Amino acid sequence: MFSSKHFIEDVNHVPANWIFENYLGLPEPLTGQRVRINSLFNPNDKTPSMYLYYNKDSESYRYKCFSTGKGGSAVDLMMHLWNTSFLDTSKKIITDYVAYQRSGKICETRVIEHAQWRVANYKVRQWNTHDASFWGAYNISSALLEQYNVVPIERYLMQKRSSSKVDQEFEVVSKHIYGYFTAEGKLYKIYQPKNRERKFIKLCDYTQGYDQLQNKPYLVIASSLKDCLAIKSMNLNCDVIAPDSENTLLSDELMTEFKQVYHAIVTVFDSDQAGIQAMQTYQKRHGLPFVYVPLEKDIADVVKIHGIKRAMIEFVPKLDRAVDAYYEPKEHW
Repeated sequence: MFSSKHFIEDVNHVPANWIFENYLGLPEPLTGQRVRINSLFNPNDKTPSMYLYYNKDSESYRYKCFSTGKGGSAVDLMMHLWNTSFLDTSKKIITDYVAYQRSGKICETRVIEHAQWRVANYKVRQWNTHDASFWGAYNISSALLEQYNVVPIERYLMQKRSSSKVDQEFEVVSKHIYGYFTAEGKLYKIYQPKNRERKFIKLCDYTQGYDQLQNKPYLVIASSLKDCLAIKSMNLNCDVIAPDSENTLLSDELMTEFKQVYHAIVTVFDSDQAGIQAMQTYQKRHGLPFVYVPLEKDIADVVKIHGIKRAMIEFVPKLDRAVDAYYEPKEHW
């Protein structure tokens, strides 16, 4: 007799976590935790920018690649990776999953609560000469730091919690810790320039510099807040913003908003391969020109190592040429 035990017609009946686990070779089952991996679409992804996460609304795992802006269901991901139609992708997934079931294996679909690290507390301190030396090297003044809501932090407490229970905690104390805050006073990122293992701790999504836009005629998209501030210190006729990282694409909705407001938009990312690829992505996706300054890794380092005058000599003419090549110039920087 024929058995219908392992008969599946709809790919939506295949657990999304099984699709991710099976085809991506994940080291552990997906049971509700968020997993961060290197982008499957960007081979130059040095900092993992792709997430697998459990979506409570759909009660299923989904993915988001901040390096390319791609995101969606497990089936969507496999369609991209295999370059196949929805029908062909579904057939292969169903066939493989039925074979998996017939082998006697069972996919665990139970979702459990996972303890996650978070910044539980922090203590703000006063500015000092160490801060002045660090930021001053990039031509960034205390007035700019105040305008962009950068605040020195003495210490912060990390906690790992599950429900109301604290499983683990530790405190970090250092001379060089800075908090990046929104205009409403919400801490969205911690910056630790002297910590080689973890320079940044991201606490929430936020487009850096958005609250400080001043309706200038031009917009520069930089790769970090430090680059943003270094460019602002040049007193150019432009606004400057920075996504969470150059691997995080600004949304299409935000880009549409900016294109309606600014005469020209230019990207200025790091001069390494990852930065170049990110600028090329903006160029292909949104038609944005970019400025390549290979003198140092980023524009902030150009200012620090070669001085503000040399940095402007290298940077500003390229900025003008980039705008002239893509847009009818109305006025210059």
